[in-house]
Amino acid sequence: MEKGNKKKRELQNALKMLAIEKGYANVTMKDIGEYVGLSVGGLYHHYHDVENIFWDLISSETGDVWESFSSVKSFEELMDALDIYFKAEKKEMLGETPSVNNLIYEYYFSKPEEERIIIMKQAHDNVVSEMSKILIKVYEDRKLCIRMSEHICVVLQGLTSLSFSGAISKKIIGEEFSMLKEYLKNNYDMREGK
Repeated sequence: MEKGNKKKRELQNALKMLAIEKGYANVTMKDIGEYVGLSVGGLYHHYHDVENIFWDLISSETGDVWESFSSVKSFEELMDALDIYFKAEKKEMLGETPSVNNLIYEYYFSKPEEERIIIMKQAHDNVVSEMSKILIKVYEDRKLCIRMSEHICVVLQGLTSLSFSGAISKKIIGEEFSMLKEYLKNNYDMREGK
């Protein structure tokens, strides 16, 4: 990783950790600089404001997720990649590893309602689009892939919302992930005429 990119990832991680600790709205550029031992002037060499860091963090995190699915070419490979993804999501939902989920929603709700709705719709559409690109490699039917991507998003967002409330358990997550995989399998079997 290039030195500048490494420093940017370090700054993104600082925002993530500080936002988990004190809330997105309370994190300043000065806080981020202090967290990584960088002067504010040095920090401005990489980013102009907290929102720039936020968007790079989200881009990095989602890019890492989509990259983990990039080699999927078969149903079996899709299931294997989903197992790895679901395992990581489960840890985040249970609070076992730091997650950007709270940060994302805190960012959304820091915006006026009209702007928030637009941003959230764009984010949803981007996830559906990226997930559809993965599924099309296996299912080929574009409309089916979009419908399944929407379904996956609904389940994951529902689980994420439950995780915010603390009303979630390993059992609930496991059952929902199993049902999602069964849903994908049933659609694959129907496509294959089984």
